[in-house]
Amino acid sequence: MSMSSREEPSAAHGADTTGVRLPTRPRATWVVAAALALAALVGWWLWPAGEPPAPPASAAAEAPDAPVTLTAEARRDAGLVVEAATVVQRADALLANAVLALDERRTARVGSSVEGLVVATFSEVGDRVRAGQVLAHLHSHVVHDAWAEYRKAVAERRRAEAELAYATDGAARASRLMADKAISTQEHERAIANRALAAEQLDIARTEVRRAEEALEHLGITNSEDPTGESGEQIPARAPFPGVVLERLVTTGTAVTPGTTMFVVSDLSSLWALAEVDETALARVAVQRPIHLRVPAYPDETFEGQVSFVGDTVNPKTRRVVVRAAVPNPSGRLKPEMYATVDIDTGAPRAVVVVPATAVHDLDGRQVVFVEEAPGSFRPRAVALGREQAGTVEVRTGLAAGERVATTGSFLLKSAIVNRTAPAEAD
Repeated sequence: MSMSSREEPSAAHGADTTGVRLPTRPRATWVVAAALALAALVGWWLWPAGEPPAPPASAAAEAPDAPVTLTAEARRDAGLVVEAATVVQRADALLANAVLALDERRTARVGSSVEGLVVATFSEVGDRVRAGQVLAHLHSHVVHDAWAEYRKAVAERRRAEAELAYATDGAARASRLMADKAISTQEHERAIANRALAAEQLDIARTEVRRAEEALEHLGITNSEDPTGESGEQIPARAPFPGVVLERLVTTGTAVTPGTTMFVVSDLSSLWALAEVDETALARVAVQRPIHLRVPAYPDETFEGQVSFVGDTVNPKTRRVVVRAAVPNPSGRLKPEMYATVDIDTGAPRAVVVVPATAVHDLDGRQVVFVEEAPGSFRPRAVALGREQAGTVEVRTGLAAGERVATTGSFLLKSAIVNRTAPAEAD
């Protein structure tokens, strides 16, 4: 029998699935598995960077932008408030750092106009004083000289009044005698001239009295009558207008000279905000433009003011210009030397969409608001924000006027999303 005839049964036997070639099947399975692994590896390297494959449907259900549904009881317990986005008129603004300062037009440094000694003080730091209120008394030899001049002028005025009365009587008598031809015309004219001279002397005496009175008034002393005892012998230091005593620089017994500052009094109902603006932004700033000021002490409040001055020089070190704004402070809550930020309006107002600042949250690095899609159902939506003012913030993109968003109590919605996505982040 030939070799080929002996191999035929083997070939026929290999075609049988139960024969001796059964061990060759695992080799084919290994080849298929290797091909799939190679395809997966090639697909991984060919996939665009930064674009992972789509998550399975179960992961999509836990997406951060999926809506959050709260029961009526949960909304009530959280104090959740829903409000509609509104449209207001608001101008573009330039943001700058500032510091609050005293309004120098409403600040006085009460000083001494004479050389003397402080004999009494009547005000302390923090006292609120009215216009003309006495802050301290000074003693000086100047006041004695002023009273002496006043007394001398008053005495001269009285003498001139008596001289005028005598000359007036003499002129009247001369006129009667002249009518009776008892005196000459020359004597009559002399009497008339004496009366005119006496009237002129009285005018001079009255002027001297007024000058002496003004000298006393310059010292802050009334000129009603000559003083008795110590009355009228002390020079008062008075507050020039209503305000608060910010500094008291003298005590009883302090010697002062002309120009010595004794008290600093300021009306704090108005302050200055001194902001620094880069020179490249000067074209956007002008006097009388509105400003909106915020301070760390009251983070949820905005104080209004107006630009009153734009500096004439540039700081050579910072390349900035000082912009001064007047800020009303009737309640006294703003304090000098507070740090602040100001928004300076730089153009005409325009219509913008705003929502309460409490409606905005930071979620995964995005600014979002929770939009009510149905009663109790809220979906987070990314928004682009503008300027915050008076407790509201401008929404530039992502939200339309009239859409309802969660405001007060909306932190509960953010917490629900964070808790929902936390397990996926852990994996």
